[in-house]
Amino acid sequence: MSLFLFILLFLCVVTNIAAGFYAAICLGYGPPTVRDAVSLFVNPHWRDVLRDKRDDLFEWFRFQWQQRVSSEPAKPEEEAEVAEPSVGDAVGHIIQQFATANLSDLLEDESTTLQQPEPLQEFYDDDLALILMKKGTEAWLMNEKHVETSIMKLNVAMMKSGRFAAELDLRLREMRGKATIDGAKRCLDELRDDCRNYLEAQAATAGQMLKRLDEFGELKYIAEEIDYSNMEQSAQIETTISNLDHLDVATDPEEAVARLLKELASLRVARHRLHDMYEKATIKIVLYENRLETMPPQLFFGEMTGLRSRIGLDATIFDWWKQKRQEKRQLTFCLLDFVDFGGLNDEHGILVSDKIVRVFGKSLEKSFDSQDLVGVYSGNCFMVATVNIGPRKTVTEIERIRQRCAKTVYRYNAGSVRTRLTCAITEALADQSAADVIRNLEMTLVAAKKAGRNHTFQFDAGHMNPQPERVDAPNLGENEREVNLDDE
Repeated sequence: MSLFLFILLFLCVVTNIAAGFYAAICLGYGPPTVRDAVSLFVNPHWRDVLRDKRDDLFEWFRFQWQQRVSSEPAKPEEEAEVAEPSVGDAVGHIIQQFATANLSDLLEDESTTLQQPEPLQEFYDDDLALILMKKGTEAWLMNEKHVETSIMKLNVAMMKSGRFAAELDLRLREMRGKATIDGAKRCLDELRDDCRNYLEAQAATAGQMLKRLDEFGELKYIAEEIDYSNMEQSAQIETTISNLDHLDVATDPEEAVARLLKELASLRVARHRLHDMYEKATIKIVLYENRLETMPPQLFFGEMTGLRSRIGLDATIFDWWKQKRQEKRQLTFCLLDFVDFGGLNDEHGILVSDKIVRVFGKSLEKSFDSQDLVGVYSGNCFMVATVNIGPRKTVTEIERIRQRCAKTVYRYNAGSVRTRLTCAITEALADQSAADVIRNLEMTLVAAKKAGRNHTFQFDAGHMNPQPERVDAPNLGENEREVNLDDE
């Protein structure tokens, strides 16, 4: 009986000591190397590594303890005479070194003999993507083994050039009426250099994509379409460079500024068209290869608006159909496209138009529930997909937004601007594919534009012979309002 009590008491004491020692290690009071060792054993990943590379790890521990407790390095001839220790010997040696070591040496934080080992394996930090997203699109993480990587690189190069174009557009507009030869020439040289740099970057990345043409498999036609679009844009940029080379700044600086603004407008149209193609191609490849989870998270949201991009919209819609959500809930899809936004860009500038898009996007997102889908479909066209409120209420809300937009005046330091919307709406039926719904939606928007724009059209796929029809909505009583873009 007394032996049993002694054993029980011994186990309790050992357990308490072990728990206290482990708590001290976790709180940072234990020896750093012991803490590192314990973290290796309790980490699930490192348990797998230990199982596969046990001998190497124990040898590494042995070396670290030798370096820790001894200031004299081992002699090469002595090391050569020592036999390769077994796993059991290595563990015993570690325990012995720990028992005989000076405690002050173990707790010394700034030991000159402490060596930081290189990690055995590098891990991807999930938070890193979100950090990089805040730094801009050029910081995207791209997996070189995926065929859409070249497409994303082309997009990055194009968007960098777009940022410069927006800044140059603002400077040129501020220069109007007081243009000088030196100022106009400086802007001309900067635009020409940017065009040449972009052409060089585009050619290099497009060449890499063409070398990987066989990797596209059945989607090879996408790469060919992108290559053709790249050549079209390259031709536009080369035309711009030629125009800039023959532009006489000295004769009339004001005319030169006006010509530079027109060149920027032409480049902007080509850039938006190519950007839309890049996004469509990227999501098509990823969905075809069933690799949606491999996409960098920053690709799902637009850099300017913070809303879902075309990639984010398509990915969400794909996921809805995968869950068969169209069979369980009422899904109503809408497109809202600004009327003559190219003219607004030409008259008021790229930065003003971008601010309008950003302000409208935020307002649009607040108008719908969090379970609804809101994003930028293409260019300056937004998509909304409502869940469970039905097509009738969706039509009313979209028409309210359209009328509110027409009553809104956007003011900025140099003037004011009004905008209008053309809208298209269709309901997703249970037996329809996502592609069918989007096709009907785009067809409805085209019909609305042909009918004169600035109104809402609806397509009811449940009719015998469905056709896009104009929505004759009453005046919903929206009041005139002003938005100051300088506050954005």
